[in-house]
Amino acid sequence: MEPHLLVARHLSKTFPGQVALNDIDIAIDAGRTHALVGQNGSGKSTFIKVLAGYHQPDEGSEAELNGASFTLGDGEAAHAAGIRFVHQDLGLVNILSAVENISMGVGYTTRRFGRIDWRADTQRAKDGLAALGFADVDVTVPVGRLAPSQKTAVALARALDGWQDHAHLLVLDEPTASLPGDDVERLFEAIRILKSKGVAILYVSHHLDEVFEIADDVTVFRDGRRVTTVATASIDHGGLIELMIGHRLERANHRSSIRLEGEPRLEVRGLEGGTVRGVDLRVRPGEIVGVAGITGSGREMLVPFITGQLPSDAGEVVVDGVSIPNYDPAATIAAGVAFVPADRATLGVVPFASVTANLTLADVERHRRGLRLRHAEEVAECLEWIDRLSIKTAGPLVPVASLSGGNQQKVLFGRSLRLSPTVLILDEPTSGIDVAAKDQILRLIDQAAVDGAAVLVVSTDTDELVQVAHRVVVMVNGVIAEEFSGAEMTTGHIEHALLATQKAGTR
Repeated sequence: MEPHLLVARHLSKTFPGQVALNDIDIAIDAGRTHALVGQNGSGKSTFIKVLAGYHQPDEGSEAELNGASFTLGDGEAAHAAGIRFVHQDLGLVNILSAVENISMGVGYTTRRFGRIDWRADTQRAKDGLAALGFADVDVTVPVGRLAPSQKTAVALARALDGWQDHAHLLVLDEPTASLPGDDVERLFEAIRILKSKGVAILYVSHHLDEVFEIADDVTVFRDGRRVTTVATASIDHGGLIELMIGHRLERANHRSSIRLEGEPRLEVRGLEGGTVRGVDLRVRPGEIVGVAGITGSGREMLVPFITGQLPSDAGEVVVDGVSIPNYDPAATIAAGVAFVPADRATLGVVPFASVTANLTLADVERHRRGLRLRHAEEVAECLEWIDRLSIKTAGPLVPVASLSGGNQQKVLFGRSLRLSPTVLILDEPTSGIDVAAKDQILRLIDQAAVDGAAVLVVSTDTDELVQVAHRVVVMVNGVIAEEFSGAEMTTGHIEHALLATQKAGTR
């Protein structure tokens, strides 16, 4: 039997007031995909950050790589050993282009006298993205202007560049969070190629269907401990969830009944801009409408236009009969619109501000008395939301960056819900959320509709849309091409429509 590529023993990591990792033993083999799963706060992200050198492990932790001692918590050692990472928050510089982001990660191509060969670096970026199925990405524009799925592709291209010569371990942390189905399959093809060359893949994901499709082995973390490591073929979906949360989770439909009465609360009329070429959409009070679409269909541009994050070229957004000025986030909020963005790291949280500050950011006036802000009231309200949303945190005043990605998402959700919005717009609302928390989030979405909000959910997870929405529209080439409701609203029907439209678009 071949020796393990990477072995970690007695790995622990303690933060003030919190044990994030507790005596972890784990082994990863070359040429295999090893999934790491667990609820938010289970220790997955901390484990990856110790491997990457971002966190120092507690004394007594040890590791071996290729049979030799390996220093945990040392970023230079990890890089020299051939370990590469695509983190959940990608680590891209939004004001720089894809060419510059990739070159910064793998090194610039130079000519005589050390001058950068921009033509070669541009071609390298194009080739790397094309290999992942993203040949249409403009590699010269700032990545901050790219869609979430395109940003993920840039980070993947950076990590995969040059690996054929010195591959050891590739760590992928939620790499498909913003990728539609066919793009996920392109990533899986890249993983299979790397595996055939002997590369070990550590694959961290909340999408358990992906785990069963791509992983050979799976390790379960719960509350900072390793529960077990098993061959993926030896366990089923329900059994894996039970190991993750400690009990069986009964799958539920979160869609409330609705009587479509009265005027629409949210109307989108003739919206145009970017890849959106004319969208008309109505959502009534108490209704949840899902939006599906492949990358480039306009799906990823819809929320930024409706919420005033980007200026549209034409059309209008109407809330309760009142038109909202174009490209005016303040007016959008004043109209009663709340939203959760897809890009949590850039557009959502303020990383080094407290959990309390992040949760109350959209409306601090309710705690103002005269010229003073009553912080005790603000913290008390935050504690109520922490309890309501089961947010795992060392306290309301710790930086939100210290929370896991899923718990940061809950903070953003609480920020929107506390506004008691008349319109709630959610872009990939359960991205980076574990199975138990996802169930809770879907219940909260439904409750917002029951309370009278018009809810728009944009998601690449068609199963999620079927669970929570009253009807689902499919975007194709910038317009709404199909709509499903009732018995016709199934995952199979929606995904068939998505596949058909993608094939049509490639002819």
